[in-house]
Amino acid sequence: IANFRDISDRRAAEEALRTSEKRFRSVAQSSPSGIFQQDAQRNCVYVNQRWQEITGYTAEEAMGTGWRKVVHPDDRPRLRLDDPDRPIPDQPVHTELRVVRPNGTVRWAAVSTAPMLSDDGHVVGVVGTLEDISDRVEAQRDNQRLINVFEATSDLVGICAPDGTLLYANRAARDFLGLERLDPLDRFDALNLLERLPDPDGSRLVAEVTSAITDAGMWSGELALLRHDGTQKPMLAQLMLHAGPNGDDEFLSAVLRDISERKRLESVLHHQATHDPLTGLPNRSLLLERLTSSLHHHRVSGMRVALLFLDLDHFKVVNDSLGHALGDQLLVAIAERLGTAMRPGDMIARFGGDEFVLLCENLHGPADAATIAERVLASVSGPFVIDDTEVFVGLSIGIAFPDDTETDPADLIRDADAAMYRAKEKGRARFEVFDYAMRRHAVDRLDIENALRRAIHRGELRVHYQPILTVGPTPGALLAVSGVEALLRWEHPDRGLLLPDSFIGIAEETGLIVDIGTWVLAEGCAEMSRWKVRHPNLGGLRLCVNLSGRQLSHPRLVADIRSILEDGNVDPDLIEFEITESVLMDDVERSEETWGELKGLGVRLSVDDFGTGYSSLSYLRRFPVDTLKVDRSFVDGVDDDPSDAAIVTAIVTLAHNLGMAALAEGVEN
Repeated sequence: IANFRDISDRRAAEEALRTSEKRFRSVAQSSPSGIFQQDAQRNCVYVNQRWQEITGYTAEEAMGTGWRKVVHPDDRPRLRLDDPDRPIPDQPVHTELRVVRPNGTVRWAAVSTAPMLSDDGHVVGVVGTLEDISDRVEAQRDNQRLINVFEATSDLVGICAPDGTLLYANRAARDFLGLERLDPLDRFDALNLLERLPDPDGSRLVAEVTSAITDAGMWSGELALLRHDGTQKPMLAQLMLHAGPNGDDEFLSAVLRDISERKRLESVLHHQATHDPLTGLPNRSLLLERLTSSLHHHRVSGMRVALLFLDLDHFKVVNDSLGHALGDQLLVAIAERLGTAMRPGDMIARFGGDEFVLLCENLHGPADAATIAERVLASVSGPFVIDDTEVFVGLSIGIAFPDDTETDPADLIRDADAAMYRAKEKGRARFEVFDYAMRRHAVDRLDIENALRRAIHRGELRVHYQPILTVGPTPGALLAVSGVEALLRWEHPDRGLLLPDSFIGIAEETGLIVDIGTWVLAEGCAEMSRWKVRHPNLGGLRLCVNLSGRQLSHPRLVADIRSILEDGNVDPDLIEFEITESVLMDDVERSEETWGELKGLGVRLSVDDFGTGYSSLSYLRRFPVDTLKVDRSFVDGVDDDPSDAAIVTAIVTLAHNLGMAALAEGVEN
C-alpha cells in the first residue's frame, strides 16, 4: 500500500525560509551593528562579525551561555543575568552596558533587543543589536566634567547665540543675574548687560566689544557689570565667537571673573606705594607725579605754581630727648596742622624724615606763596601736646616759584630745598624764596663735594702748622714755641688753595670729615717725627688737632687714634685734641664717654672757642679738660674794650684756678 502526499508547498516554504535565512545572515554579517540571536533559554545561537569585533570574542566562544562573560560584572545584577526564572521580555528593550573584552579593556555598548514570536504568539527567542558607544559616552563624560567644572567655579560662564540670546549660564552667572536653576534664559540679552551700565561706559563698551569680535573673533579686558541687586562689579572678561562646521557664527562664549577684591588690594597697594604710612600724606612718588601734571596744566592756563619745602628745626633733639615714638606722634600732629593752613586743592606731601613739601597751584605771584608760607609758620607756632608733654617746633621753609614753565620737577624740588637751607642759615623759623644765586651756590657746593671725595686719593690736601707760643714771666721776655696746631688746607686743582671754611662744612655733612680727620692726625704725627730727626731740640713739641662733631660721634674714633699713635711710636702726651664748646654739648653723655676713652690713651684735651657756646660751666667739672682756648672775638678787643678785657681776665683766671692752661687766639698784632 502506498500513500503519496503533495509536499510542494512545504518544500517551497522551506526553500523560502532557507532563502530568507540566507538573506538575513548575509545582511547580518555585513551590518555595521553587532547582531545576536538567542533562543527561549537565552542560549546564544548566532552572532555576526561586527558583534565579534566589538566584544573581542569569536562566535564559538559566544554560543550557548558563553556570551555572558562579555557583560561587565557590575552590570550583571541590573540585567538579572544570574536569575534562571527571568522571563524574556515580550517588548523591545533598550539599555547601555559595559563590555569586557578578553584583554581586560572595557567598552561601552548600547543594546537593543526584540522578542521572537511563534505563530501562536509565544516568545521563542530574542534578537538584538550591539552598538559600540564608547566614544559617545566618553564625550558625554568630558562634557559633564566641563559642566561640573563650570558649575563649581566662582567665575561667571555663559554661552549666548550670535544675537545675544543667553543659552547657558553656570551657577555663578545665574546667581549674578538673579535666576533660579529652572528659570528660562532666553529672556536675557547678553549685550543688554553692558548697555545697562551708566553712559558713556555702556555704549562705549558695546561698540568696543562688537568691533573686536567682528574683527578678531574675540575680546578680553576689564568691564563693569550690574548685579541683579543693582550693585556694580568690576570684571575681567574673555569673550570669544565660535564658528560652526560650515563656518557660520554659531555661538558666543563668555568667562568673567569678579575682580572686586583684586581692585581693592590694588587700591590699597597703590595707596601704600604713593602715601606715607605714618601720616597718610602723599609721598615723594605721588608728589612728583602731581607736580609734573601741575606744571603741564599751568603752561596752558598761565597761572603759577609754587613749591614750599619744609624742614623741622631741631627735630633730632625731640627724637633724642623724648624718643622716636613721640617724634612720630609729633609728625602726625604737624601734618594735621599743615592741613588746616592749606587751601583746598593744594597738596601736602611728606618728603621723608622731618621734611614736608607743599604744592600750591593757581597763584598769581610770589606774594601768594609768601602768604601761604606765613600761614604755615603760624599754624605750627603754638605748642603741640603729645602724651601730656608740650613740644614747640619751628619750620624752615624754602619757596621755589619758577618763571620758566618748562622747569623740571626734580629741579624745582632741588631749588626749594636750597632755599630752605638758606632759611636755616639765616636763623630758622622763617622762609626764603629761591633765587639763582642759591642755584649757583648749590652747584658750587656739589662741585666742591665731588672734588673733595677725590682730594685725599689725589694728594691735594695739605697740613699747615700754626705755632703755639708760651709767654715769658715778664713783659718783653722771649716767646718759646711749645707746640703747633694742625690746620687743613686744600690745594684745589682749579680754585687754588682753599681754607677750611670752603669745604669743612661739606665734609661734615657728607661724613668725609672722618677719613680726612684721620689723615690729618697721621700726617701731623709723621711730620713731627721728621722734625724730631732734623731738629732734636723740638722733641717736646706738642701737636694740636681739631676734632669735629661727626668724628666725636664716630665709633671708630678712639681705635683709629690708638692705631696711629702706636704705628708712629708717638708719645700720647704730645698730642692734644681740640673740640668746640657747642659740639661738646651737643650730646653730653656721648661726649663724656668719648673724652674719657681719649683721656685713657694719654692724650691732652682742649675746648676751642670757649665763651661763645650756650652751655653751663658745670661741664668743666665733668670733662677732663686740659686747656681752654679763649675765642679771638674777645682777644681782638682786649686793648681797647674794657668788657673784652674783663671777659679774657675771667676766662684765664677760671682756667688757672681749675688747673687748666689758658690759650689765647688772635694775638698776631
